[in-house]
Amino acid sequence: MLIEARHLSYTYMPGTPFQIQALKDINLTVHKGEFVGVIGETGSGKTTLIQHFNGLLKPTEGELLVNGENVWTEGTGLRQLRSRIALLFQFPEHQLFEETVFKDIAFGPRNMGLEGSEVEKRVRYSMELMGLKYSLYKDRSPFSLSGGEKRRTAMAGIMAMDPEVIILDEPAAGMDPLGRRKFMEKICMLHRDEKITVILVTHNMEEVSRLADRLFVLSQGKMVLEGKPSLVFNSPDTIREAGLDIPSLTYLLTRMRESGKEIRTDIFTVEEAGEEILRFCGEANR
Repeated sequence: MLIEARHLSYTYMPGTPFQIQALKDINLTVHKGEFVGVIGETGSGKTTLIQHFNGLLKPTEGELLVNGENVWTEGTGLRQLRSRIALLFQFPEHQLFEETVFKDIAFGPRNMGLEGSEVEKRVRYSMELMGLKYSLYKDRSPFSLSGGEKRRTAMAGIMAMDPEVIILDEPAAGMDPLGRRKFMEKICMLHRDEKITVILVTHNMEEVSRLADRLFVLSQGKMVLEGKPSLVFNSPDTIREAGLDIPSLTYLLTRMRESGKEIRTDIFTVEEAGEEILRFCGEANR
């Protein structure tokens, strides 16, 4: 396994009147090459959890292991860890700060100790990967870019460090539907073609049900459900108790099944749902 949490708990401001336990006895694993979704209502502990994965936060109790090694063992290189497990926060364009797109994307590789042609090679590759033509964008100010271009520039900065894992905390928040779709298509391409492990924090149930191999559902700092989307979203009572909604398609198909129709409910795309409804209608008319 790539990432493992063992009885992980985290408390903000321990020993003070403002003490808050954000995570409570979390156990989970993320395997190499997976696309994992982390879902839960605001304040459930999602962002606190993912900040443990690359050592931004140290567990109050329990352990966080990467490739079988405790992240907080003496001698562990946190800088190297953070280049292997890269985190893109919500509104990633706020992470841009350099004078040019090139310098912004080059910041990570240079911070890793790389120089010269190797830095240029990584910047060029990651820009083309994210659909930013090198000759057109490298000398532009990142602050002159459109919202979607800024997100892709921030993502290129992540990819220039050649990570094993990318963690995305609501990366498409605030984007229009077309921009969101295109950005998430890039993420799926990285997962599929570059074999990148993806951990996605999101409130978009329709999206995560289609994209993720497995889901972690958090509520009040605890893990309340874990498994494939078909398992998780077929537990609607638990999902609602966690302050979430099941995907609209799942709701429709579940209601049809509850009315006595023999129809699948483990479907998360409009195309598959249409085929299943047509199949049922065809069988019903025989």
